[in-house]
Amino acid sequence: MDSKILIVDDDRSIRKALSLALAGRHHVVAAKNGLEALDLFKHEKPDVVLLDVGLPGLDGVGVLKKLPAISPEPTVIMATAVGDVKTVVKAIKHGAYDYLVKPIDSQELLLTISRALENRKLKKQIRTIHKTCVDRYSFDIIGNYAEMQNIVDIAKKASRSPDTPILITGESGVGKGVLAKATHYNSCEAAGPFVTINCGAIAKELVESELFGYERGAYTGASTEGRVGRFEEAAGGTLFLDEIGAMPLAAQVKLLAVLEDRTFYRIGGGKQINVSARIIAATNSDLDQAVEQGEFRRDLFFRLNVVRLDLPPLREREEDIVLLTRHFIEQYNLKFGKNFTDITPDALAFLSAYHWPGNVRELRNTIERIILIETGSTIKREHLRILNTADQKKNDAHVPQLSENGLDYKEATKNLIREAMKTAGGNVSEAARLMNMPPHKLRYRIKKYGLGRQLQ
Repeated sequence: MDSKILIVDDDRSIRKALSLALAGRHHVVAAKNGLEALDLFKHEKPDVVLLDVGLPGLDGVGVLKKLPAISPEPTVIMATAVGDVKTVVKAIKHGAYDYLVKPIDSQELLLTISRALENRKLKKQIRTIHKTCVDRYSFDIIGNYAEMQNIVDIAKKASRSPDTPILITGESGVGKGVLAKATHYNSCEAAGPFVTINCGAIAKELVESELFGYERGAYTGASTEGRVGRFEEAAGGTLFLDEIGAMPLAAQVKLLAVLEDRTFYRIGGGKQINVSARIIAATNSDLDQAVEQGEFRRDLFFRLNVVRLDLPPLREREEDIVLLTRHFIEQYNLKFGKNFTDITPDALAFLSAYHWPGNVRELRNTIERIILIETGSTIKREHLRILNTADQKKNDAHVPQLSENGLDYKEATKNLIREAMKTAGGNVSEAARLMNMPPHKLRYRIKKYGLGRQLQ
C-alpha cells in the first residue's frame, strides 16, 4: 500500500463504501467537506484525490482550484451525479485528471485510480528529466568570456519571443547545439519538446517530408499511414535546424514561406497546420558567402538573421577553458564514479595554450577520456599526450613570437589582416575564412583599424 488516496464526500455511507473498495490496495484518508479536504491534503500529501463535485459550502470545483497552491499538479478524480456535464467540463479545464459518475462501480474506481497513479508517475519522471535538462543546459556554464556573456544576454532576451528566429553561427564544436538547448530550456517553452533535424544528414529529396510530414500515399514509397513532420513534433517547443547551410534550395523556398506565414501543409495534404514552435537555426558555414554565390537564398538568410549569435572558437576564449574543464570534470566524475578534483599547473597551462581545432567538443572528449581511463584525483600533463598532434605544432609555428620589447598587438593584427587580404586577392569572405572568423567581424576590424583604403 504505497499510494495514499484522499476521499472527499459529504455522505458518510459513500465515504465508507469507497474506503472499503480501496482497502488492502491503498492507504485511505477521508474528508466530509472542502475545508477539511484542503487541510488533509496539506498534511497527508495524498497521491490521488477522489473529489465529490456537490460538496456543501466550498464545492468540489472550488477545492480543485485551491489545491495547486498547496502542491503543484495534484492528481484529482471528480465524482459527479448523472447529467452534470457542465461541471465536469469545468473541472477538467481546471486540471482534473478524470471523472466518475455516481453510483461508482468498484472495478471502474480501481481501474481509474490505477491509471491516475501511472499518469502521476509519468509526470514526475518528466519533471525530473526536465530539471536535469535545465541544469545541464544552464546559461551559466557557457562561458565567462566577455563576448560570450554578451551572446548569452542576447539569447536570454531572444528566448522571450518564441516567434523570432535565431541564427547561431560558428566553427564545428563551439557549442551551437548547447546554446540552442540553453535558449530552449530557459524559455517559457521549456516544458515543450526540443526537436533537432540535421539538414546536412538527410537526402535532399527527403528534407521536405522530414520537415513537414506527408499524408497517406502522398508519393511513391510513402508510408500507407502518412507521418508527422518535425514542425508538428516540435509544437509548443523548439525546432533546431542544424547545418541549415546544407538545406537544398527547393526546401529553402518552403521554409521561408513557413517562417513568414507560420503555417504549412503536409506533403499531399490540404489541411493548413499552424506553426507553434520556436525556430533556431545553426551553421558552421559562411552563409554570407553562400548567399553571394547563390547557394543560399538571400530572403531566407534575412528572415533567419533576425537574432544572430556568432560563437567564437575556443582558442579565443582562454578564460573559458578552465571554466569548461572543471564543468566537464564534474560531469564525468558523476558519470564514471570518479573523484578528480585538481589539475596540475603545467597541465592547466597546456590546456590554455592549446589551439583546440575541435573547440569545446574536443575539450569535452579529452576530459571524458581522462576521467574514464586514468586513475587518481589529479589531471596531469602526461594525461594530455593525446593532444600532442601535428596540428598543434603547425599552429604553434604561426604564433607571433615575443621579442624583448614585447608585441604590439594592434600592429600584429593589422599585419595579419593585410596578409590574409593579400592572399585572398581582396575577397573579404575568403580572407575571413583564412583567419577563421565570420566575414562581418573581419569587416568590423578593417574599419576599426582604418585599413579600408590600404586594402583597395
